Amino acid sequence: MRMPDTGAGEKPRSFVVEGKRISVAEIVSQRVEEAFEDEQQRRCFRVKGDDGATYVLSYIQQAGQWYLE
Repeated sequence: MRMPDTGAGEKPRSFVVEGKRISVAEIVSQRVEEAFEDEQQRRCFRVKGDDGATYVLSYIQQAGQWYLE
């Protein structure tokens, strides 16, 4: 998965999976998880793509990396 650089604090707008660009049609829910051991914060988003599918995206703020779960 590849995400455009949205920067910390922003919400996902689109992402690329297997060469296909998917726009975020709706953010269904979001949460922030704090990891005490490694002091990393993970922002999780359940989104509906413009293809009708639901995806869970997470952003590790300290690493500046997006992940598709």
